[in-house]
Amino acid sequence: MEKKIQFLIQQWKDGAVDPESEHSGAGSHAPILDKELETIWQKSGNYKSNSFEPDVEANWKKFQSKIQEDQAAGNTPVRRLIPRIWLMAASFAALLLMAWWVFSADFKVSNISSLVTNQRQIKKIELPDHSVVWLNKNSELSFDANLHHSKSRNVKLRGEAYFEVQANPQKPFRIETPHGLIEVLGTSFNVRALKTEPQTEVQVISGRVALMDKSGSQRIEIPANFIGFFPANQKQPPKSLSNNHQIFASTEVWRTRKIDLSGRTLAEAQEILRRYSDYRLEFSDPQLASCIFTWTFELDKPEASLRLLARTGYFHLDKTSATVFRLEGKACPK
Repeated sequence: MEKKIQFLIQQWKDGAVDPESEHSGAGSHAPILDKELETIWQKSGNYKSNSFEPDVEANWKKFQSKIQEDQAAGNTPVRRLIPRIWLMAASFAALLLMAWWVFSADFKVSNISSLVTNQRQIKKIELPDHSVVWLNKNSELSFDANLHHSKSRNVKLRGEAYFEVQANPQKPFRIETPHGLIEVLGTSFNVRALKTEPQTEVQVISGRVALMDKSGSQRIEIPANFIGFFPANQKQPPKSLSNNHQIFASTEVWRTRKIDLSGRTLAEAQEILRRYSDYRLEFSDPQLASCIFTWTFELDKPEASLRLLARTGYFHLDKTSATVFRLEGKACPK
């Protein structure tokens, strides 16, 4: 097309030859030129009607419609995404704080150690302050794992235990039982605090022990070789103490399973069986309980130990049931 236009211009000037034809001269090409010029003129006049003119208002409405569609589909604009980011950050911080609080609480609880024995166990324990405890069957002892760093050494006992406490006057050792408190500085003693019995019994081997109510306002001291009781039906420890060696021997038997009853009464053997075995000892005459013997009693072999009494010639022993023995006799040997 460009060549045609150039040709026409030259032809108008000096009668140039059509570059696509072998002939020259204006006359021979006039019809063709007129037709082509008409076509060019029409096209040049229609270019404006076919040109692109953007519709601003229509496109703006289309843009707004697209934003609304994105919001409905969950495509949040940036200006609304920022507050949600802050909300998520705050929620995450709250979860971290809650997790720390729970972990801290669990950590504190985990500092409390609890040792429990079943009906066949006896455990020897060394506490963090190097005190030694023998825990009897069906018993529980709770204490702080940081016992040696505490201002006062506090433990809880449910059941029976024998204590050998390391002396430390600046840090008293306290035992909480269902009936009251026991405070010691450095001594050895046996504590019996069973839920099935109406009192806490403290048998002091060496040193001194103080019985107190749970508030600590009432206090009495128990010396060595004495037994103190804290009845459950009293609000404070009794003022009187009992020096009862008949029951006192039981502090050894449950740990060693054997005891030398040197100069002890039959009543003590009866009490040992009641406390630490499933066996029971009965007397045909209640006065037989006060008979004194020197003999070795084995807790795991009660029948063999009691048969030794029959060999003296003063008694007759019957086993009336699988767990009950009956001792018959007229009088105690002189």
